[in-house]
Amino acid sequence: MSTSTINQNTIRTPRMRLRSATQRQNTPSALARRTQTLEARRTIIGNTIIELEADLRQQRGALDALTIEVDHALARREDEGARYQRLIDEQDRLRYAILTNFNQSDLGMEYSKLKRWWYEHVYNEDENTEDANYYDNRKARFDQVSALFDELMDSGFASIYAEMEQVQQAYRIANERYHTLYQQQQYITGVVSNLTRKLKIARIRDRALNQARGKNQRRTSHKRGKKGKNTRKRRL
Repeated sequence: MSTSTINQNTIRTPRMRLRSATQRQNTPSALARRTQTLEARRTIIGNTIIELEADLRQQRGALDALTIEVDHALARREDEGARYQRLIDEQDRLRYAILTNFNQSDLGMEYSKLKRWWYEHVYNEDENTEDANYYDNRKARFDQVSALFDELMDSGFASIYAEMEQVQQAYRIANERYHTLYQQQQYITGVVSNLTRKLKIARIRDRALNQARGKNQRRTSHKRGKKGKNTRKRRL
């Protein structure tokens, strides 16, 4: 072998060794790759938790505000329902008062006689021996007094009928608003429940990633300590 060949081999060997060492330094170990993957996952799950917490706060705030509206709408509906019931009671008292006053009047007593006559005539039609003119006159008067009685009742109830119609309309509006708000409340309640479930799962995953990261750190520190012990033994 020539001197030039020996010199070339002597020069090439250190260069090949240097190149191999550089490649080993630039190539991450399995532990480092695992740590990088865990950190990336922790970042992603951390951002997810932040977003879920923000969404959950917003939806809970909306739910609280909507719950107040639902309570107010329900109270309004109950007030209108109670108001309508009071009008019904008032209508019954008014009917009793009108009937009492009418029955005690001359027209009321005449109406009672004519009504009794009419019922007897209808039920005893086959045995009726009244003359046609008498029947026609009595029937005409009965119809007249009946119309006066109906007019008296209608005029007496006119104001309360108008108020009852207004209350019925107010109750329908209050009831529709309550049901609309209640459905919205139930929807947001479902959204809050779903976000709460997702946040719980995300936190569980975050804890699992933190535990895995801690194990990696403990594993790394253990290896370093082992090297230290070996080094001290060599020095001894």
